[in-house]
Amino acid sequence: MKILVLGGCKPLGTRVVSNLRQLGYPVVADADPRLPAALHGIEVLIDVREPPVMETADALQDWARACRQLNAAIAAAAVAHHIALSALGVQRLQSSNYYHAIALREQLIQAGSTPYTVLRAAPLYESLAQLAHKGAAAAELTIPVAQVQPMAAEDLAMQTADAALARPLQGCMDVAGPQKMAMADWVQQYLRLQGDPRTVLGDADVPYRGALLDDDCLVPVGPARLGRTTLAAWVCKSRAV
Repeated sequence: MKILVLGGCKPLGTRVVSNLRQLGYPVVADADPRLPAALHGIEVLIDVREPPVMETADALQDWARACRQLNAAIAAAAVAHHIALSALGVQRLQSSNYYHAIALREQLIQAGSTPYTVLRAAPLYESLAQLAHKGAAAAELTIPVAQVQPMAAEDLAMQTADAALARPLQGCMDVAGPQKMAMADWVQQYLRLQGDPRTVLGDADVPYRGALLDDDCLVPVGPARLGRTTLAAWVCKSRAV
């Protein structure tokens, strides 16, 4: 089974590629799927790319066009399984250009003819940690108070590789981490584990990725596959790298 990973040279994608290669599967990273030769012999296509910044209507149209072109190319190549990364909350956070772009990709995949699996992932530890680092000069940080169940990138990469080895779900699967807490509490715990004395203030009026959050929009709403890496274990492992 030959696999193409789009976004395979980015941090998450490199983990997916590594996991699959360790299992003995031939994996191609970031070949241009618009070229027929790139899809020759591909049975599974995994797309873990983030959407580009969507600041104009033209940018969203370009994104939609690119998604349609990809869907048409993999259908023409008879790819057996299309796996795409999405996000928890995607249906409820349409005031955010980021979530709107991800929702559009979901809709186009679901409307296509290729069997598919969509992974709606919780925020990653790596991305939430960036919230703390962005305010490094301030004594206090103001963070949303909505509940989150974040996960390590290595766990998401494992779940993505598992999906590649399974039959197409023909639907969406929620994936998240092992611990549920307010986003502000997560950032505060992260700072304490790092020995950072700054204080985190929770505020429901602070946006995340351009949207105000409902309390439970970033947690699974039903059955979900959960990663095992806790925040403390992730911080410890990050220090050792």
